[in-house]
Amino acid sequence: MSCQLFLERRARFLVLIGGLFASAATAFAAPANILPFGMETWKELGQSPSRPMVVVFSTTDCGHCPAVIDSLAQEIRKSRSKIRLAVVVMDGAGQEKALLADRHYRDANLLYAFDGDAMALRFKVNPGWRGLTPYVALIPASGAPRFHTGAPPPDVVRAFLRP
Repeated sequence: MSCQLFLERRARFLVLIGGLFASAATAFAAPANILPFGMETWKELGQSPSRPMVVVFSTTDCGHCPAVIDSLAQEIRKSRSKIRLAVVVMDGAGQEKALLADRHYRDANLLYAFDGDAMALRFKVNPGWRGLTPYVALIPASGAPRFHTGAPPPDVVRAFLRP
């Protein structure tokens, strides 16, 4: 009986330690700062050696954006891929402290705020984009990005995340 009790206690302890490490890993993955998204940033992301990546353009008042960010982050985690998630907050300049405290941005590998004229920056990303959010860009390892207003269809996301 005491051997079984010892094993149960050991198992509980290991589960507790594993949970602590998992929560710490999530905290460490959160962006430490907010980067400026300027006129050359989109080009830099497209030429980044860390392609493929998912980029979500959001605003602080967007009602649908948090769910889309959370859903994409969860799908990326489930896929166990090395695909990175970047979030660009179009109206985030000057709100760095609030953005870093917002739990919806913690799963992002990179966090940006528009730095410059929003209309010109949107046009630079995609001339057809009219500013609706969430606006999601799936940037493949090679080739042109695919854009989605709102959440991309689940089958598109799964296909994108497949190695």
